[in-house]
Amino acid sequence: MNETQALRCDKLPPLFHTVHSDDEYLLNTIDGAWFDILYHFPWENYCYHAANYYEALYQFNIEQALSAKKNVDKNPETKQDAQQRLLFERPTMKNSDTDSSHILYQNNIVDFGRPKIDPTELAPGVVPARCFGRKPKCFFSLLKSFIGTTLMGYPSEPEQVYSFLNNNPSFARVCGFTLHDKRTRSDYQQIQVPSLRKLEQFDQIMREAGIWDQIKVCEVQQNLKSGVFELEKELVGDTTHYHAYSGYETVKYEDDKDKVQKKSQSKVTKSCRCEDREQCSHEWKLCDEGAGTIVKSSTKMYWGHKASIIGLPRQGVVLDAVAVMDAATHDGKTFYPHVRKVFEQYPEVASSVNRVLYDSACSDTALKNLFHQELGVELKASFNPRAKKAIITNLPRGIDRITPYGVPICHAGHKMEYKGIRYDNEKFIFSAPIQENGASVCTGCSKRHECCNLSEDKNSSRTITVSFDVLPHIDPSDPPMAKRFKAIMARRPSVERMIKRLKCDLSDPHLSKRGNESFQAYLDKTVIGYHILLRQIH
Repeated sequence: MNETQALRCDKLPPLFHTVHSDDEYLLNTIDGAWFDILYHFPWENYCYHAANYYEALYQFNIEQALSAKKNVDKNPETKQDAQQRLLFERPTMKNSDTDSSHILYQNNIVDFGRPKIDPTELAPGVVPARCFGRKPKCFFSLLKSFIGTTLMGYPSEPEQVYSFLNNNPSFARVCGFTLHDKRTRSDYQQIQVPSLRKLEQFDQIMREAGIWDQIKVCEVQQNLKSGVFELEKELVGDTTHYHAYSGYETVKYEDDKDKVQKKSQSKVTKSCRCEDREQCSHEWKLCDEGAGTIVKSSTKMYWGHKASIIGLPRQGVVLDAVAVMDAATHDGKTFYPHVRKVFEQYPEVASSVNRVLYDSACSDTALKNLFHQELGVELKASFNPRAKKAIITNLPRGIDRITPYGVPICHAGHKMEYKGIRYDNEKFIFSAPIQENGASVCTGCSKRHECCNLSEDKNSSRTITVSFDVLPHIDPSDPPMAKRFKAIMARRPSVERMIKRLKCDLSDPHLSKRGNESFQAYLDKTVIGYHILLRQIH
């Protein structure tokens, strides 16, 4: 067969269609949901993102060629000076009370410019034609390989994707790749499994161009419009930590009062391979930007990255996950900018939600007023008495103490139940609890004579009032002892289940890359896989 005949044969439709038995098995097994999703992958929904990727790839190749010829001026900054500069550039060293835009990671917005690519001309195996260079790997195949890794419950990182493509023939086939055959020539072919370098390049371009974030938003909007989940009147949020793939060092600095302080910080390095880094022209930067010490308690601390999670409490659906610019940031400072970000991305959510839930980190009056005035929603936070101690003086008759949470406990050890408020007298009302048989715990109590001795009815129960002045840290307009408050806050722990699905079921809490940009892409890929899987099981 000559070359002309071979070209004609390439244009003919295939005469045979190979059916693999393992593919048929995976399509019909309950554990093969990932294969079913990739096999029936709706690539038409991702043509716009494919066009953006090819544009970003085109610009990336040009920039790589230009950077090799670029001369950089000498950098006179020493490593010690860079440590101090980078330390004071961290968000936790700035005044975040006036500006909250630097608390959460902001994705890049890339203007792709010319040449423009028509998304309707793209399809699996069909890539835009260029005047020079080799054909790029198919965007849809690369995208499916990363999404499929997440669907199988593994971190969607190039090393993991590369391992699956080379060790799982069914996974490679359903993604659109063929394995390398040693019996054939080893030249570059578009449909062969990409090298690890190509996978890393794809992930880098998707990350730097903000395409992972674009796909994430589209997946959430599609599930919302198709009815996979419904809007609710509440949002719930929390933060979680991921173990950083880096170490740290302790940096000393002088505060405003000229006192020497210490702070843990990622090590300082340069992104070059120069022999003399102290004198080379490249700029010093943090080895793992965004990593910090996350304090859980006085004896439990972690070096890692922090992510803010927001979702719908009743359905347990994750809406967004965003990286915190500095992991040492207090949780109470991350919630407001994250809710504002979600409202801007999803206007339907903003028009539906009238209450947001968080833990005690947001139990602050000023923050509640900010939510009400700026976003028009009510902030409910778990009550935290902070350093308050139990009250043991000036108590009603028969009461042993009042806990910092505002619950009176009698001499018999029974917790009094909250009943309401007398606003005229500025007092809280409590009564003795009722047993399962319907009788009060005061009936037959051995210490009844200490508190109920004035009552002639032996079946009566004790009712007490506590002045507002005795519990100054309790807000009378929203007392945490009320049943309504407890019923609302009972929905807050649903965010823990959302975090478990993202952090443990679809990824790994131990990161393998460094920097906020990589961490945000890690979260975006996890949320993408989460919503695709959610749509599959709906």
